[in-house]
Amino acid sequence: HLANPLIERVYEMGSVVKPLTMAAGLDAGVVAPTTTYDDRGVVVLDDREIGNYDRRGRGIVSMQEVLNQSLNTGAIYVMQKLGGERFEKYFQNFGLLGEKTGIDLPGELNGLANNLKSRRAVEYATASFGQGIALTPLAITTALSSLANHGALVRPFVTKEIDYENGVTVETKPVIRREVLKSETASTVTAMLVEVVDRLLLGKQELLTRYRLAAKTGTAQIRQPGGGYYPDRYLHSFFGYFPASNP
Repeated sequence: HLANPLIERVYEMGSVVKPLTMAAGLDAGVVAPTTTYDDRGVVVLDDREIGNYDRRGRGIVSMQEVLNQSLNTGAIYVMQKLGGERFEKYFQNFGLLGEKTGIDLPGELNGLANNLKSRRAVEYATASFGQGIALTPLAITTALSSLANHGALVRPFVTKEIDYENGVTVETKPVIRREVLKSETASTVTAMLVEVVDRLLLGKQELLTRYRLAAKTGTAQIRQPGGGYYPDRYLHSFFGYFPASNP
């Protein structure tokens, strides 16, 4: 058996999680795209210092800039506005806390997010920007796809139809597991992710002339077996959908 790393391995996915944190905050009405906060570069929680990737503060910035510049402190700000328990509830609804997607492939693993049960502020904070919780690539993709599916969390599948020897054919149909966001929330986050691409992706070198693309990059630290993180190893990820208005 060759392992399928998309469903049989878990990773700390990093900044591609931020759109989900932002979506939760928008859905609950605690922030809007224009909401601002004072980014000082680092936040101290439970005697631990958590910073932006460059530890530099940007001053007063909007939620749009949190996604544009991928600010860890901004994701933490949204989580704090939600409160830990409500933040955790949204992530549970997204299917990220120990739930399988139900894809029609063998060997799918649950994600690892037991640290959130500690109820420590620092654990919620790191989870808000995709560190400290380990997910299968398919689980995070399915959760993010709710942004493209008008707020619906769907069950993924790879088989279009099954032809049985007795002549019966069963077609696979998309299954909505549950509604996780209001449709207007999904539309708002989509517009924010389009803005990320239009303004920043590779200095506008990669703009598509006929389509609007919603996307977010991620660069996650990789955990060392003995604890802590490697200083020079990263997991790079990219999530996107197009055309953004009707993916």
